[in-house]
Amino acid sequence: MITIAYSGAFGVLKHRLKQIFESVESLPNEESEGPAFRVHERLTVKYESEKHISLHWRSDPISDMVSDSVVALVLNISREVPMVVVESEEATKTEEENSKKAEKVVHALLVSLLGDGDKCRWKCGAS
Repeated sequence: MITIAYSGAFGVLKHRLKQIFESVESLPNEESEGPAFRVHERLTVKYESEKHISLHWRSDPISDMVSDSVVALVLNISREVPMVVVESEEATKTEEENSKKAEKVVHALLVSLLGDGDKCRWKCGAS
């Protein structure tokens, strides 16, 4: 058994696991205390609290790989924090400014990949 910090929605975790594994089945409440599901018929994921889940499995090579992938997924989901950007009227850029910025980014990328602009044909504005 292992306990992992996870504060996201339990349903989101189940949905993400269904995208990876063929078999993710909810467990009836008689088999577990609180929400739980079984992954690949080898690993049980239980909702312990608002901040933790637990994984239970019998150790064998396949079950260990399943548990490792579930742990990796949980850690990645925990890192994915949605960003909310509030734009003020002053911060809103015109399409022309955005185009110039994109051109500078592309130029910098090409220079970093291909070398100095004088030595390559990809310099912005060069034909």
